[in-house]
Amino acid sequence: MRAICVVQPCIARLVRVVRAVLVTVASETTYGAAFADVYDEWYGESDDIDAIVRFLAAERPQLVLELGVGTGRIAVPLARALRDSGVKADIIGVDESPEMLDHLSRRPDAELVRIVCGDMVDDQPAGPFDLVIVSYNTLFNLTKRGRQFECIASAARRLTPNGRLVVDACIIDPGAPSHGQSTQRRGAWSVDVESWYDRPTGALRSVTTSTNDDGRVITRPTVLTYSTPDDIDSMCAAAGLVLASRHASWQKTVYDDSASRHVSVYRNVR
Repeated sequence: MRAICVVQPCIARLVRVVRAVLVTVASETTYGAAFADVYDEWYGESDDIDAIVRFLAAERPQLVLELGVGTGRIAVPLARALRDSGVKADIIGVDESPEMLDHLSRRPDAELVRIVCGDMVDDQPAGPFDLVIVSYNTLFNLTKRGRQFECIASAARRLTPNGRLVVDACIIDPGAPSHGQSTQRRGAWSVDVESWYDRPTGALRSVTTSTNDDGRVITRPTVLTYSTPDDIDSMCAAAGLVLASRHASWQKTVYDDSASRHVSVYRNVR
């Protein structure tokens, strides 16, 4: 499942609203359960999917694993593009959220992706894979850095010689405030977000209060642990991977100190 990094100017004031319909998602609910119903509506066009597919398909991978496949917004178009270019690809998507995977299963061409409902650390398929993808801050859904390392190390063991691990994640400014609020409009929803960030540990907690025009109010909690690009580089190096390239976007924008995001490609050098 996908995580959205919410500390930028981000993060919105919590509002108490009395409405005809009030639906509250409990704080222990997983990201997938909390956001599956609106994920594609809110975030489906937040990236240039064609650019992502070009980036990932450039080496014509035949064996692909996406960790935290979510609703399949990347895996299905990638599978379709590889098929249409004549590549006979086996693409597997792992996600712990049945709610997210239900949305994936209803996409056109969903049959091109094999689904595994399971943990992105402990239930990775055997492989080997030419390409493993962890996109859109998904790594941060693992709220212990040790688990983040285990995820990377497990993926590294499943890469073919010269196989690639691609990590896509936001970058939080070192001077970011420990508390923030924001309000956005997403389709029929007014979205208020409030977040709390603990810089020493990387712990990031947020509450999204979304109010639909039809009167529904849904509270959606998120708990993440942020790791810097240097943190991720260290995890990958310990797992036997070397940083091959880093960009500030899927369009291969030059990465520098002003970047708010990184798309990093690691190679298997074992």
